[in-house]
Amino acid sequence: MRNGTSTPQACGFLILDKPTGLSSNAALQQVKRIYGMRRGGYLGTLDPLATGLLPIALGEATRFLPYLLAQPKTYRVEAHLGIQTATGDREGVVTGEARVPDWTFEDLARSTQTRIGESLQVPPMYSALKQGGTPLYALARKGIEVARPARRIVVDRITVLGWVPPRLTLEIDCGPGVYIRTWVEDWAKSQGTLAHVGSLRRLRVGLFEAQDMVTLEALDSPRLLQGTSEGREALLPPAQALRHYAAVTLEPGAVQRILQGQAVPWTGERSEAARVRLHGAGGTFLGLGGWTASGALRAIRLLPGGTCAGPGQRLE
Repeated sequence: MRNGTSTPQACGFLILDKPTGLSSNAALQQVKRIYGMRRGGYLGTLDPLATGLLPIALGEATRFLPYLLAQPKTYRVEAHLGIQTATGDREGVVTGEARVPDWTFEDLARSTQTRIGESLQVPPMYSALKQGGTPLYALARKGIEVARPARRIVVDRITVLGWVPPRLTLEIDCGPGVYIRTWVEDWAKSQGTLAHVGSLRRLRVGLFEAQDMVTLEALDSPRLLQGTSEGREALLPPAQALRHYAAVTLEPGAVQRILQGQAVPWTGERSEAARVRLHGAGGTFLGLGGWTASGALRAIRLLPGGTCAGPGQRLE
């Protein structure tokens, strides 16, 4: 609601270009204020230092956040070699210094390639992970360090974009759960030096890509919010956000049964994935479904009828 005018609630995914100096939660709160929403969430926390792609779900689109968690990501990072900090980035106090090897561009390209693939990573103390209900960063600020089990991570691609000593610019494709600050520190130590992150920008989360990003300044401008759309043109439909799942189109009778919580027989082509997008015959997005042991189709998470206004329900 804006200016006292009652309009349907926004529903969809905003691909925010988060500015530096703002936490992910603070960015979410600003977006919710702009849209006049109480309900919202985001995918993949970005540190205040980091910028770039932060997918934000508004309204009933938040129902589908759990099905988007394990998405690959792309980052562009500038590492400052020779200096280690307490936080792993430029905002921390310096805790160590080391000589930077006299590398060529080709040396760095070969060195970083050795870090592609699967490995173990110990999460940093300065992170939002919790121990006993307390975020690790809160303990770290008190000078408390606790043991953290190593976690399996996967790095798919590393490209050296620039080397102007002591600054190294990389682009990294990785799976979920990778801490880039820690990756930079671990790689530097493996090469006999130290490093910290000078700047970090996220360019991709799954199917959400940089060209879809919107800044807070543009979003809050009268031009974007003018008229009845209230900025809904900036939102991606839930169905589009979930397009990595195959689509299944249901006949009207099957739609009614699915909406009533019943499983329906399925004789069409079956996706091998555990989940599929459910659409009505007219293309309306209903939610996510899955398969029973007998091969019938059932609902997993539905979008309540009439609650996803604007461009949010149809995927061409």
